[in-house]
Amino acid sequence: MTFDQWAIIVILLAMLVAYATERFRVELVAMVGLAAGHLVGVVPVQNIFAGFSNPAVITVAEVLLIVSALSATRVIDDFARRIAVHTTSEPAVLTMLCCTGAFISIFMNNIGALALMFPVTLSVCSRLDIPPGRVLMALSFATLLGGMCSLTGTPANLVVNQWKIAESGAGFGYFELGLVGGPVALAGLAWIIFAAPRVFRHIVSHEAPFEAGPADFLAEMHIPAHSALAGLHLPQAEERYEIAIHGVLRHGAHVFARRGDIVLAPGDTVLLEGTLGHLQDLVEGGQLEGLHPDESAGVERMEIVVMPDSLLQGTRISDVMAFIERNVQVVGIASRRRRIEGRFEDLQIGVGDVLVLAGERSALREAAADCGLLPLSARRVPRRTRAAWPSVAVFALGVVLSAFDVVPTELAFGAVVIAMVMLGSLNLRGALQDMNWSIVILLACMIPLGLAVEDTGTARVIANALADYLPSTQPVVVATMVLLLAVAITPFIDNVSTAVVLSPIAAGVSARTGMPLEPLLIAVAIGASLDFLTPFGHHNNAVVMGAAGYRFRDFPRLGAPLLAISVCVAIACFAVI
Repeated sequence: MTFDQWAIIVILLAMLVAYATERFRVELVAMVGLAAGHLVGVVPVQNIFAGFSNPAVITVAEVLLIVSALSATRVIDDFARRIAVHTTSEPAVLTMLCCTGAFISIFMNNIGALALMFPVTLSVCSRLDIPPGRVLMALSFATLLGGMCSLTGTPANLVVNQWKIAESGAGFGYFELGLVGGPVALAGLAWIIFAAPRVFRHIVSHEAPFEAGPADFLAEMHIPAHSALAGLHLPQAEERYEIAIHGVLRHGAHVFARRGDIVLAPGDTVLLEGTLGHLQDLVEGGQLEGLHPDESAGVERMEIVVMPDSLLQGTRISDVMAFIERNVQVVGIASRRRRIEGRFEDLQIGVGDVLVLAGERSALREAAADCGLLPLSARRVPRRTRAAWPSVAVFALGVVLSAFDVVPTELAFGAVVIAMVMLGSLNLRGALQDMNWSIVILLACMIPLGLAVEDTGTARVIANALADYLPSTQPVVVATMVLLLAVAITPFIDNVSTAVVLSPIAAGVSARTGMPLEPLLIAVAIGASLDFLTPFGHHNNAVVMGAAGYRFRDFPRLGAPLLAISVCVAIACFAVI
């Protein structure tokens, strides 16, 4: 072996050790490894930033943007609600989500399958109070398993199919890979469903970002004509919708009666209290109106606290000239007062109150500075997009174009992102700010190192050395060795590169041993997709790592037994095909 080949092996092994120790940030390790690769000469200067233009990295970034838009649609919540209604136990939820993800992945690229199921999974977990960390890795692995059953399940399968066409003149049937991939997927799903709740039982809650400020806010809202609140007595409405109603106005006048005797009617204005997220859900569900200001371009929301030296002490909400002059609207208030009376606009502002303001960013900052108000950390309240079905339809079209190889995945999803921005369902600036850039950087740095494994001939040298020792009289052993070789290489380079490197090796082994080419190419395709040990081996794993906060060692905990089961089932299939 040459110096370059030894150098890339040492660098990758050192990086794996650094990842496993979890003492350093994963993107920092990746950047240091990339720099080391360039210093020793295995990564040329033109390849250092090639990862950022790689289709896999671009696809991951696009999927994260699409998921942020789909997560904000009512369609996703409706679908998730149906799952939550029919499946209330965690094992049943895990089974349905993983089986659905694997099935979808048969017909589309597995990254597309994950993109489709990702927001559904988060919504279901939120509704049933299941930590997403118990489900997301299992879902990622399920999509990888499903992708082994057809030609369009993953691009690596198409690479293998092209080699078969080149060697024999005919390709695989659409589901021919499923002769081995199908049993492997079924066995793998059984293990995932059984083991995931046990492996991740230590995850007891989803660690959401810290949100400053109180939970409940007062707001003045209206009951629309077709609201389910109409006709309910106040205690019934409060119990059913988990809100507190402090006052009811009808035709501009207060409704005075015992609380149990007041019946809500369409057109009523109610002064109520609840969390911002819950009130927003009621607005999107058509039960209430008036929480949000006009969501035109440039309108943002800010939470501020009234300081002791603020000029607003004792001022009514409707009398704050600093807000009126700058077109700033108060949409909610969290107050320390125990007695709530009158209209929302008549409430007096006191020290320690938290106001929710809406307006242009510059106007909000000026008003806060002039009035002695302290802005709080941004509260992440999900915004429900109004153009839900058009966004879902555009995404479905992009998935179809990608699944049937009409256009490359990165172009199809890029067009989806552009369409969602034009439809108004994706706030590109906010989504880019919220994106998990550490995962994008990790992949972008690993890809040039993967190219170095291929360009230096390291993968080919190892493959040829092992091929020299293959027994020519035992076809099952030959296929097993090719499978294990693919399993060993795919954590270091993406599955497409694994297929590109090993497909010609498989063809050479077939010619030297007289064994049929089809089982060896199937072994390459299956082995390239058995990527369960690292978060960077496949971009699906990278996506869920950032979303659920997994550690590096969490992947082999669930993935190592899954890999062993998959290999054993695949070997058994090679013995009978």
